[in-house]
Amino acid sequence: MRLAKFNKYRNATASLATREAWYSDLALDASDSVSADGLAIDGHSLYVKATGGNSLQAIDLNCPGKVGSQTTTLSGPAERIVDWTTALHHDNLVAAADSQGSVTVWQDRIQTVTFDAHASACVSVRFHPTVAGVLATSANSGPTSSEVRLWNVSADTQTPFWHTNVDNGIDSMSIRGDGQLLAASTRAGTCAIFDPRLAGSIDSAVGVTAAFHAAGRPTRVLWTGEAPFLITTGQSKMRERSAALWDQRNLAKPLASLQLQPSTKTLIPFYDEDTRLAYFAEKGDVIIHWADGDPSSATPLAQLGSVVLPAPISGCALLPKPQLGVMRGEIARVHAVVESTGAGQGAAIVPIPHIAPRRTYLDFHSDLFPDTRAPLPAQSFECWLDQAPVCIPKMALDPAKSADSLASLRRTYCSLLSRSVPADAAEPAADHGSQAEPEDAMLNPPAESENRLSKLASAPAGLEVKQHNMPGATATASVNKRTVEQHDPKVKPVVADQLARIPTKQGSGWKLPETDHARFKYLEGFAYRPTDHFTNLLNVNLRFSQQNDPVRVGPKHIAVSLKGAGGQVGVFCRDSPGRVPDNPATIAHGADVVDIELDPFDPGVVATAGVDGRLQMWRVPDIPLVGEVTFELEEYIHVTADRIHQVRFHPCARGVVAVLVSDIDAYSIYVYSGLMLHFIVGKTSDGIHSFEWSPSGDHIALTTKKSRLLRIYDARSQDLLVSGSAMDSIRPSRIAWLGNYRICLAGFSTGSRRQLALYSTDDLSRPLSTVTIDVGPGVLVPISDADCGIIYLDDRGSRLTHAFEVVGDQLIELPKFESPLPSLGMAALPKVYSDVAQCEVLRAYRLSSQSLESVGFRVPRKRPEFFQDAIFPDTVDTETPAVDTLAWLGGAAALPLLINLCPPDMKPLSEAPPVPVRQRTFAVETEQTANNTKDAISAMLSRVDEPDEEQAPSPDSESDWDD
Repeated sequence: MRLAKFNKYRNATASLATREAWYSDLALDASDSVSADGLAIDGHSLYVKATGGNSLQAIDLNCPGKVGSQTTTLSGPAERIVDWTTALHHDNLVAAADSQGSVTVWQDRIQTVTFDAHASACVSVRFHPTVAGVLATSANSGPTSSEVRLWNVSADTQTPFWHTNVDNGIDSMSIRGDGQLLAASTRAGTCAIFDPRLAGSIDSAVGVTAAFHAAGRPTRVLWTGEAPFLITTGQSKMRERSAALWDQRNLAKPLASLQLQPSTKTLIPFYDEDTRLAYFAEKGDVIIHWADGDPSSATPLAQLGSVVLPAPISGCALLPKPQLGVMRGEIARVHAVVESTGAGQGAAIVPIPHIAPRRTYLDFHSDLFPDTRAPLPAQSFECWLDQAPVCIPKMALDPAKSADSLASLRRTYCSLLSRSVPADAAEPAADHGSQAEPEDAMLNPPAESENRLSKLASAPAGLEVKQHNMPGATATASVNKRTVEQHDPKVKPVVADQLARIPTKQGSGWKLPETDHARFKYLEGFAYRPTDHFTNLLNVNLRFSQQNDPVRVGPKHIAVSLKGAGGQVGVFCRDSPGRVPDNPATIAHGADVVDIELDPFDPGVVATAGVDGRLQMWRVPDIPLVGEVTFELEEYIHVTADRIHQVRFHPCARGVVAVLVSDIDAYSIYVYSGLMLHFIVGKTSDGIHSFEWSPSGDHIALTTKKSRLLRIYDARSQDLLVSGSAMDSIRPSRIAWLGNYRICLAGFSTGSRRQLALYSTDDLSRPLSTVTIDVGPGVLVPISDADCGIIYLDDRGSRLTHAFEVVGDQLIELPKFESPLPSLGMAALPKVYSDVAQCEVLRAYRLSSQSLESVGFRVPRKRPEFFQDAIFPDTVDTETPAVDTLAWLGGAAALPLLINLCPPDMKPLSEAPPVPVRQRTFAVETEQTANNTKDAISAMLSRVDEPDEEQAPSPDSESDWDD
């Protein structure tokens, strides 16, 4: 169980390395720009500015000690260097910008490119994190005007392929870890965000933060890896050093802030996206602070510790992950440049290792060291411009696997490496705590790395969309990382009792069957064998909101809301029924959970929504879910509203989710794509009971509280299409779509009478049919089966499950199913997991206070040995996206993918031979009956008249009386 509110690295300790590990006796130039870190590191070398300011010194990372005379000088710029940087995707690649606007690039310590980037002094220079050969530069052309330019140095250094102007002057810039967005901090205390790939984005920021820092003071900005969060540093009006953590989706105010003692120097931020720790170092100070940089933490930017250096700091940098001593528990290593270590001694670079305490370090601790970014480019320049999805290459840090993992990644990305990186580049340095395997030992790569990369080609193209109606600020949207890395639409999940079927054809729409009579009047509900149930369920949440479902069922897993601190959700493997252990695998949301959802297109993802306004996506590990199981928090959305009420995944587009939220005076539905807010639907002050997507995903139906209305909105244009009266009571009501043109509404009328109403989407002024079920307090939760036209009603708090069939415009009541235990909730599986050979039309799981019962509904048939294609038409594939996410956001309509449910060993009833019928007439049958009667009477008489031949003679015969 993982508690998201605590950072598991919070107990790590830091201390100065011994003097033997220092890089000392250096002659350095400490003057640089506000945006310069004063030190740059890659997998092989450390780079500092040499005396004179117009050259860099390259220091071998593996050769500490007195290195003053052993450094390599990188010459080239004619003027003083103001900023320099290294590339994430390639070791031994460094770029520097000087005070005359020129940029110089060295590869393998050899000068390769020099070009004039600006007419004035450069402010900063940065390599693109995912594309080789792309550089970003910035300069201040005037007191209140600045410019940012992007260059493809491998193709053209005469003209930038993108540029933009920034008001108020630039202090620093940063590119997000996936390469999609660029952020620039300004002298006005704000930060502007740009997307260089969007048409028309020149001179127009897609988002601007509020002026949290004081104007006129130096500021810095840094993205937190690939996530949509960024850290800015600056000063307050009282010159207090400050840091702020921002959510890109709400730039009106920071998520959290940190205040330090007053100073006039620049506060340099660093971030480790693997540990989610933020580091802060101030030039001229002797202290380095680190804080909890996890946005999902209960207290982001909470200070966790600090370390004191022997002299003032003039530069700082983080060591790349592959060079850490992982077998010593080293989670990070900060290198700090100090101006002087004593009288008559030069400057030095001091390593500061951060160690996570463990009882023993004999084995590799995989929980401390997840797969990290590999030093390889992730995509080509053309793919990046075309907004193609990016898969960041991740390598294992386990010394036994790291060499094989990197070799496998290099083979996979060979097409990119051949154009941008030499074949011998990106070699990991030797681990200081262990010896790695040689690279030429080409063993089988780890399955995780191979799967992540094999799915890159199958990911949908074009995942960037301009967002609309975002509160506070606008930004761009991207489909989440797990969509690209961990889902292959061509591979369907396989479970123990049902093989997933491949879609056979594409339908024209979601429609109900056309019939004029009830076909399921003999519907029968039944419970599976006790061995198919989940028993011994302890601490089931009995107080879960009746507007939501405490149980969710997917092809592989079942999620159940449990009681306990931190909002616990139990997760079970569906193919492992039986007695649940006393300590089941549990997700801890961090606050009380209000709704649970399973991703329909990724069966390994569980979404939890809490009262803290957070929507979290958890990755279920592919291991037995027993005992202490770690659920990785794969995605996190902090909704910019007071509270979340409901969550619904889009039925046709991957990565799109709708969230019902409420503020002080209004309810609305936020539609996200990945991590970005796109649309706000149905905003009203009347309150909203519940909402549901239409089967095609084009519309959203909702019911209001005060006005008691049923409304249908267009999800993308956010327009109200049709509205009508709902139930008469303000008590909760639930919605279920039956195809695209019928809606069923279950709720209450006056006097607590529970009703079910059927509406046509063309006219909501009055229902087509209304059925009063009974009088009771329990909420009726509808479950629809559009293939059969049946609505099942789970009666909360009762032992009954009602069923109704839609015939034309009428609701026909079907037989009820009664269970021995009251229901707390019921969830149904997709139709492909029903046992069609037994004429089962629905399979579901019914939750009670201590068990989870497996139930089904079937229909008796005369010839069950044949596939009943009359009641099992081609069904919609709900596990494969029917439309590309970008296409849906742009207005494209989804067409359903249909699956033929006929098993391969069965023959459809429509193709079965007719039943042989004997031809008979009334006259023949009457004559035959009469003849049979005569024969029976004759046989009886003959038995009476015939003597008994076998009877023995009597001893008293007549001869005895002759006397």
